[in-house]
Amino acid sequence: MGTVPWSRENYERSLTSRGWSCTPLDGDWTACEGCAELRAIFDEEMALPRVPDWAREILDRMIGNLPMCGHYTFPQPVLAICAAIRAQKCPDMILGHYAADPGRKRLMQRYVYCLDAWLQQAPLEAAIGEMAMRRDDGRDWPGILTCVYDALGPRSERKALLVRRVIHRQRWWIKTLIWPGDTRGRFMLDVYAGDVRGDEAEHGAYGNPPFGDPYFAELRLPEVQDLSARIREMGDGDLPANIEHSHLCAPKAFRYLEKTILAIGGVDGGENGDASVLQCEDMVPDFAAYSRWYTEFLSHFEEWLDGDETALPGLGDITSVSHWLASILHHKLRLYEQCNPFGRLVGAQPGGKPGSRTL
Repeated sequence: MGTVPWSRENYERSLTSRGWSCTPLDGDWTACEGCAELRAIFDEEMALPRVPDWAREILDRMIGNLPMCGHYTFPQPVLAICAAIRAQKCPDMILGHYAADPGRKRLMQRYVYCLDAWLQQAPLEAAIGEMAMRRDDGRDWPGILTCVYDALGPRSERKALLVRRVIHRQRWWIKTLIWPGDTRGRFMLDVYAGDVRGDEAEHGAYGNPPFGDPYFAELRLPEVQDLSARIREMGDGDLPANIEHSHLCAPKAFRYLEKTILAIGGVDGGENGDASVLQCEDMVPDFAAYSRWYTEFLSHFEEWLDGDETALPGLGDITSVSHWLASILHHKLRLYEQCNPFGRLVGAQPGGKPGSRTL
C-alpha cells in the first residue's frame, strides 16, 4: 500500500484522477471512493519517486482522450498508447477524436455529392454522368446514386431542409477533422462553414492543440442556427440531433449516414425499412471479429499486468511507471465496455447490424 492516505483531497491532487473522462469515475468522488481498482492505481502512483514528463503527456493527451466510440481505426488508438508507453514518448499527433484520413474524407465527399445532386434536383442521368468522370474507386456509384434518389423519394420542403443540414454537417467534418498532412487546410477550402480553430479554451483539443474541439463551432454559424430552427419547427423527433451527433471518425459513420437518409425519406409517411443504400458494408465493423480480437488482447494485457512481459510485447518492459499507466488504460477500457459505444464495438453490448470490416 502507498503511504499517502486515500482521500478525496489526495486523489483529486493526483495525476491518476485525470484519466477517467467519459466514464462514471470522471469527477464523481462517490463513485471513486469505493472503487478498489482505482485505489490500487492511486497507490501505484503514490509509490513512484516522481512521474516523468513523458508519462504525464501520455496520460493527458492519449489515455485521457481515448475515443469513447473506439474510433474507426480501432484498435490503433489503444495500440498507439501501448507503443507510446513502450517508447516512453507521446506521438506528435494523436489519431483519435476528430481525426480521419483523407481517403475517408474523399469517400464521404462522394456520398455528400449524391445528397447534393438530389437536393439540387439534378437529373439522375446528369448526376451519374459527372460521377463517371471521376477516378474509379471500385464502388458502383450509378447504383448508389440511384439508391439515394429512391430512398429520399420525391422532394418536399421538409426533406430538403434535413438534407441541407446533413450536407453542411458532413462538409464540416470533412473540413475540420485532422490527420498528418491534413490540419484543417486541405479540404473544402472554398467554403466557410464555421470557425475551424474550434474551441480549445472551453472544450479542449483532444490531445492535439492548437486544433480545438470543432463540434460546437459549426452550430454557432447563423446559417446553421436558422436552418436548425426551421427544422425544429417541423418536428422530426430525434433526426436533427442524430444529424448533429454524426461523427466521420466514428466506426459506423457511413452506416449512420445511410440510416439518416432512410429516415429522411420516410418523414412524409414513406417506409424505407433497413435497405442497403450506400453499399458501405466494408466500412462497417464486423463486430464478431472485433470482439475476438479484443478478448484475446485483454487476456494478454492482463497477463502483462500480472508480470509476464512477453504476453504483450507492444507494451515493452514492466516498470513501476509503465505498470501504473497501463493499469489506468486497462481499467478505462473495462469501464468503456460498460458505459460507452466502445462496448458495442468490442461485443460487450449489442452492436446493431454488422458489416464486413475486419481488423
